[in-house]
Amino acid sequence: MERHEVELLSRDGNCAVTHLPGRNFPGLYVQGDTFAELRGLFLRAARTLRERPGDPDALDDLDHGIRDMTEMLEFYERVLAERGISRPYFPSVGEAA
Repeated sequence: MERHEVELLSRDGNCAVTHLPGRNFPGLYVQGDTFAELRGLFLRAARTLRERPGDPDALDDLDHGIRDMTEMLEFYERVLAERGISRPYFPSVGEAA
């Protein structure tokens, strides 16, 4: 097993912004159980919407998952901005493509 030093830039709940050696930009670390739960939410919603397009519960699940991902991305962008690091993508959260 290889061991590497990882720079922890900030931590918030079940996610953290980390910088791996050799990478140009920091990454967003998400706990495995949190990621699995989020994936399950999207999986169930997709399955339901294939069977019942427009199902309000499935749409609520999608909204919930998108809200969680948006919060994680906003946290990531805030940490990068606080450290003067440019985003590795454009647009940012809330900006039109």
